[in-house]
Amino acid sequence: MTRHRIRNLALGLVSLLCLAFTGGVVATLILKPEAFRSAIGGPFALENPEGQRVTEASYRGRFMMIYFGYTYCPDICPTRLQEMTLALEALEDQAPALAARITPVFITVDPRRDTHEALRAYAAHFHPRLEALRGSEAEVGEVIRAFQGYVNYVPQAEGADYLVDHTAYVYVMGPDGAYVTHFTAFDDETEMTARLAGLAEN
Repeated sequence: MTRHRIRNLALGLVSLLCLAFTGGVVATLILKPEAFRSAIGGPFALENPEGQRVTEASYRGRFMMIYFGYTYCPDICPTRLQEMTLALEALEDQAPALAARITPVFITVDPRRDTHEALRAYAAHFHPRLEALRGSEAEVGEVIRAFQGYVNYVPQAEGADYLVDHTAYVYVMGPDGAYVTHFTAFDDETEMTARLAGLAEN
């Protein structure tokens, strides 16, 4: 097991614990899946790297794969985005029409440092259709809460950049904007591809 995978698993467990303390969402997922479905997602208004306003309505008719992260993230973010990229590339070989209906989305949790330019450069390292979004701290905070996520800014040694602990899930939202499923740190690109293929029924 690689160091990145071990860290992914650890962050996945942290995500579960943090979600348990933000409204009992984990218990809801286990006991009432339909309630969990309605609790995830909602309206948002952010900007793409060109400064154009983007809302949840911009993606109607398409599936979204949403990951929250930041460009200064040392390992988990690039790892998850690369897994998303590989999963979509594999699906493009297996079911190109379905893959074309899925838009990968990266929402920064660190708008203080993640400028439009930084997001544009960062997104270029991953899937060519990856859309990177940002907003004010208040706007980003609203989106994180809508997805029952968490974020925590972690100071480092004097003079060093801070780190950001955050939800490590990849959320899949349907063409109607409703929650469909999510991937945890236990799910690699192979698992993602297999489950994304099942979206053909939606």
